[in-house]
Amino acid sequence: MARAAIVILLVSLFLVATSATALAVESASHGWARYDSPLDGPCTVDRVHWTEMTADRFDGQYRDHKPVVLTGMRGRNDAFRNACAKDVLLREWGDKDIVLSTANTHSYLKVTKTLREYVSSHTAPQRLDRRGDDTLIWFGDNNHTEWRSHFDLYVPPPFGTSDADVAYSFGVGGPHSGVPLHVHGPGWSETIVGRKRWWLSPPKPKPKFHPNATSLEWALGLKPLQEGDEGRVVEVGDDDAGWVHVPERYRMQMERTREERARQQGGTEMLECTIGEGEAVWFPDGWWHATLNLDESAFISSFVNFRHAASGSQDEEDDVFSKIEL
Repeated sequence: MARAAIVILLVSLFLVATSATALAVESASHGWARYDSPLDGPCTVDRVHWTEMTADRFDGQYRDHKPVVLTGMRGRNDAFRNACAKDVLLREWGDKDIVLSTANTHSYLKVTKTLREYVSSHTAPQRLDRRGDDTLIWFGDNNHTEWRSHFDLYVPPPFGTSDADVAYSFGVGGPHSGVPLHVHGPGWSETIVGRKRWWLSPPKPKPKFHPNATSLEWALGLKPLQEGDEGRVVEVGDDDAGWVHVPERYRMQMERTREERARQQGGTEMLECTIGEGEAVWFPDGWWHATLNLDESAFISSFVNFRHAASGSQDEEDDVFSKIEL
């Protein structure tokens, strides 16, 4: 207990002593706020303009092998992006129920709220004094029958989806919220509005992480708050929105965390990249991945279940909708 108290105290002193800059609103995209987040960084994933990708290249280099980011697709989904504008979503769907999940790897809790309630109460910047199992995010568990007219507007990436059954998963998240490390079958994830930071790691070795850490805690290499902890000292702005202040040294903290993870993985760093509007990342089957929204973001994933496996019988094909290891 004494050791835990010392750790919490040291973290608190670090946060208080560190100079801080506000997570300031820079602009807005379709009504969703963009932020000056210090947690952006380099991209180590292959980036290919979608017009330069071919089916043979995708199948040979990426489909079963490694992630890739398709760029330049913004114009393909103008209609869907307009339908994801904040005022449009709230007007058309604001009073509809959505299912929220806790922001930890196991997603222990599911909570039903209206979209309007979620946007007004759960999309503020993620705080470091909130536990993962006490933080709610909307991603997936969509009612596809009710939302069919919305999903019908979406045009998925043209590779890896034509010979597969596809299931869409849509959501909206506030800045520095996200989904911690998890794994499932293959698919694409496209950022419709905002920016989303991604980390990806091969199936083996399994990355080390705490299942109750939020994406923000994990990205910074901080241990997750536990029930009963007094919490970390976090400076909060005086403005009406109450933006959480983000210490400038967080970027240095992320660099140290990146180096430590590479050491644990035998010298191999995780792939990482920021996925902007009109860009989509491919996550192969079984690849571990975590996400962190840098802005108020709207996003959609296309989970694929290939009808014709590259090898083996039909019975040996992966069922992406049930193969989720936590």
